[in-house]
Amino acid sequence: MRFSQPTAARQINRLRVLNLIAKQDNLARSDVSRLLNLNKVSTSEIVDSLIKENLISEVGTRQTATGRRPTDLELNKDAQMIFAVEITNRNTQVALVNLKGEMLRFERLPTPKDPRPEEIAALIINLANKFTSRMKDPSLIKGSTIVINGEVEEATGLIKNHQGWQWNNVPLAFALSKHLKFPILIENSMKAMILAEKWFGNLEQANTYYFVNWGEEIQGAFLKEGKILFSDSLFGHLPVAKTGICKCKTIGCLESQAAGWSLLEDYPNTTTLKQFGQLGETNRIVDSSLLNASEKMGEALIYIANILRPKKIVIGTSLPERYFNHVLNSFSNKANPMIKETPIERTTLGDQVGILGASALALDQFIFKQSLLEQLQKTASL
Repeated sequence: MRFSQPTAARQINRLRVLNLIAKQDNLARSDVSRLLNLNKVSTSEIVDSLIKENLISEVGTRQTATGRRPTDLELNKDAQMIFAVEITNRNTQVALVNLKGEMLRFERLPTPKDPRPEEIAALIINLANKFTSRMKDPSLIKGSTIVINGEVEEATGLIKNHQGWQWNNVPLAFALSKHLKFPILIENSMKAMILAEKWFGNLEQANTYYFVNWGEEIQGAFLKEGKILFSDSLFGHLPVAKTGICKCKTIGCLESQAAGWSLLEDYPNTTTLKQFGQLGETNRIVDSSLLNASEKMGEALIYIANILRPKKIVIGTSLPERYFNHVLNSFSNKANPMIKETPIERTTLGDQVGILGASALALDQFIFKQSLLEQLQKTASL
């Protein structure tokens, strides 16, 4: 897309206006024109087109001391929707989400054990049909994002491999497109969680982070100034113990000590790490396992702080505060003075970070295109 082309420039400005109104309340046309440095005629034309598309509305006049009362603009948050899916080795979460990222419907169910691709495709199709059958207007769904713990070819949705299942070069997006009436995006779950933090959490664009997903599996990704430098690091396979067989057949990996799949192995009635953490409040054996897991997580983070020197480490986990605090103590007690003060925070999104990530990806890809605007802004500033 070239800035020099009038049509492209108009499309870009339309996205800028839509994103601004989505983020800020109590804006009139004059405010939009001023904040985006657009002339008033162009601003009004774009606003009128967005009103015609039913994406925004004029919601009444604002009181002012003098002069003409401005008419405020508001995002019609339920004008369009997206269908978000998160698939982990243990659970599948699905949600119908509006333009504000609010979940209008949500459902969680067990993922089949060691499923074939056909089983996962059928599961997604059945859930999508279940959700759309209860909608007055299914055409409001503008797209779907499916996030999964595997290496994904972004352009095609081909799953090159999956961590935990014997999947190789699975054309899941192509298979689903034959049965669903909206476009489909498939992405790595770690990338989705990071975008969730940017959309719904408190990640600062200009900072450098290491993000950890501590759930059924343990994953890590490094971000610098908002850009993911790598999301396929094998953080969960750092050696932290002399016992415990990992899925990778190695002894002592962090996952063998702290991942949900390992901790829940002897507790078949407990399906999430969050439930296991709650069980630790009354069960001494579970509590001891979680304290050991937290100890090993703190030790593993020392490697990250020493080698990558992030400004902050963010941990996505649904475990109770007691165990997160034990991670902090483990890190502080064993880290060298040069990294001891590295801030370690937990996500504010809890165990919904994955499904929120899928939601953020779909909203970005099919409606708001914030990532595109950020990329264009960086290019223009060079």
